Amino acid sequence: MNIIRIFNNLNILPAVPSILKSGHATPAFLRRFVLLVGLVATQAGCQQLFHAQDAPLKGQTVTVSMTVPQPPPPAAKPLPQGTEQPAQQKTAKQGPLDSRLLPSGTPVTNDPLSVKPQPDPPKPDLSKPIRTALEKADTVLVNKTVAEDMVLRGTVLVRGALVIAPQATLRIDPGTQVRFAPGPGSAELSRLVVQGRIVVNGTLQQPVVFAPALSNPLAGDWGGVVLLNSEKKNSFDHCRIEGAQTGIEAHFSRFSGRGIVVSKSRTGVALYDSEAGLQGCTISRCDRGCRLSDSELDLRDSTVRENRQGIAAQHSSFTLSGVKVLGNSQEGVAADQCRFRLTSSLFAENRSGLRLTGGDGQLFLCRFSQNRESGAELVGVRIRINSSSFIQNSGVGLLLENARGSVAGSVFGDNRAGNLHNRGSEPFAALLNWWGSADENRIAAGILDPERKQGTALVMFVPFLKERPVTAP
Repeated sequence: MNIIRIFNNLNILPAVPSILKSGHATPAFLRRFVLLVGLVATQAGCQQLFHAQDAPLKGQTVTVSMTVPQPPPPAAKPLPQGTEQPAQQKTAKQGPLDSRLLPSGTPVTNDPLSVKPQPDPPKPDLSKPIRTALEKADTVLVNKTVAEDMVLRGTVLVRGALVIAPQATLRIDPGTQVRFAPGPGSAELSRLVVQGRIVVNGTLQQPVVFAPALSNPLAGDWGGVVLLNSEKKNSFDHCRIEGAQTGIEAHFSRFSGRGIVVSKSRTGVALYDSEAGLQGCTISRCDRGCRLSDSELDLRDSTVRENRQGIAAQHSSFTLSGVKVLGNSQEGVAADQCRFRLTSSLFAENRSGLRLTGGDGQLFLCRFSQNRESGAELVGVRIRINSSSFIQNSGVGLLLENARGSVAGSVFGDNRAGNLHNRGSEPFAALLNWWGSADENRIAAGILDPERKQGTALVMFVPFLKERPVTAP
């Protein structure tokens, strides 16, 4: 009965007529037929094992498993030519991304699930100072011409130009801040122009400030104070000038000043056909500290430091007394065809402490030390030097070129390129000086005189001092 039931379930009998008619069996029929034969044989074997008198498995339960073969998968058909490949295959064949299209510092990767580092947020540029404009002021003057006497106090904002007429006087009280900004619709620098008279009454505790209407002033932010044909008694006491094109510029004018501080400007003080007397002033961090042209300057107890060029004078007359000329990147003082008198002044750590071309004058109690080139250069000048020092300069202590004059009672020593060098054809008297030694041969070795080899020395140094003079600085 079991075999008949299996035979009916496999549906073999309905397929027999079609097989006889066509002459060949289908694959499905063959599989069913093989399965039927296997089942019949298995059933016969099981009857022998379970029902015979000497059946070895009689009374036992046996589990029978059988594997039916599955039809093979259909063969893969080749893709037709020109057919686009699946997206996954195209992605696998792509090359690495162009690094130029990625932010700098981003590694190139083809893994879409990889974690890409995020660029750091941009950092503020701390090299440039943050500059804020002045917004509030007690007084605002816009392109104003003052025809009557005026007093400024508090915070004053000048937009454009403030002009003091010839008949007017401008007085500025202690602690006043005068700020300058371009005028409306103009790109020209704002200036204070004085044709009349200006009196700046600052004190040591409350100086008057002239500066641009911006924080962190830079050179050239505003024009400066201009004295124009003003020969009245102009005075600047304890004032600070910052960020100007020219701090104080005088044309055919005269003025005096005490405690003036000029910094961060292109030119500190400029005199054109003018006269100025300054005391206790400081001019620093400018392109040029002072400029003189056909003018007169009397500068006392002051400091000119850390400028590109300290003092530049042409066809002028100037006096320096108790002045410190320090750390200027070029000449401390450069004068052309000038009359000069330098007393008790220090010239140190400049490229060249002093360069005089033409003109005439004298040096007294001056010290030239630690300059990167020569202590002093004298070219075609008539000069008298007394009780001064030329020591520890990287170049020559005193360089002469067709200079005429004398040096006496002075000190020379430790100058790397020589104590004195005469490279001209004019004689120069260098008698009664201290050369750092009492040995004549050693002294002669420090004096560079090309004519000495010919027996016609132009520099006379004998007799010399046997010890350092007390009066020399």
